[in-house]
Amino acid sequence: MLIEKVGLDSSARFTFQSHAHTDHFVSGKVIFATKATKFLSHLRKGGFYREIGFGKSFYLGDYKARLYPAGHMLGSAGIKLWLDTGTLFYTGDTKWFKLRTAEKSRFPRADFLVIEATFGVPSFTFPSPREAEKKLVAFVEEALDRGKRPVLYVNQTGKAQEVMKILDVHGYTVKPSRSMLKVARVYSKFGVTFKNIEGDGEVVLRSYRSPGVENSLSPWELTVSGFGGLKLSNHADFWELVKIVEKIRPEKVFTVYGFAGEFAEILKGIGYEATPIGQDDVIKL
Repeated sequence: MLIEKVGLDSSARFTFQSHAHTDHFVSGKVIFATKATKFLSHLRKGGFYREIGFGKSFYLGDYKARLYPAGHMLGSAGIKLWLDTGTLFYTGDTKWFKLRTAEKSRFPRADFLVIEATFGVPSFTFPSPREAEKKLVAFVEEALDRGKRPVLYVNQTGKAQEVMKILDVHGYTVKPSRSMLKVARVYSKFGVTFKNIEGDGEVVLRSYRSPGVENSLSPWELTVSGFGGLKLSNHADFWELVKIVEKIRPEKVFTVYGFAGEFAEILKGIGYEATPIGQDDVIKL
């Protein structure tokens, strides 16, 4: 999105990158992001990043700005902008509940809200992260008890490290892919350590598989995703999204990504002025 000539997860001369997933990579003369997002992004791309700490005021183009933890993955951030017409908060990809490997999210009051809607319909109702964690451990334990080696399919950046940490806490060793290990080393620089990585670990981690092949998995293979067999998601589910909107109390909401149109209609039904927008749209206030 663009506000005037400033980018929000969109390429522009001066732009903000919310986190280090490749679908949010941007280019620009200066890319504003957290230090962790910079380090993780540099595993895959170049670019001049200006590191911004959470809660520190700075200027993004002509606008005063401040970053808040988004809870989606290590270093993920939402941004609040002070505009001539009021304040705006952009969540980026976000999570209401605390994950083990991401900073706890914070949501400031704002007049305008741009919120992700990846899971913006009521059919996406997930267990809490701790409930999903119990299901994950139960799956791993059953497989090992039966003499099978469990295989988990996960996103290599963010989700893999969350699963690695969960298994570490519960005493299981893991065999991640090489790309997952590179990301884990960056996590370790920021205090998220892993003591369970072994070349022949009990649990194998592989890159995420499309939910379209879910039925082809063996009983000892599991996709860990909001779209997969185990709903351990680093995105907010529908009800978390509603909580975020209620927390911010905006006068107007813009929904983006995923079920943006559906979520906007639902918000209208409960009294909010809401409009769906595209990832590269210009926001006019």
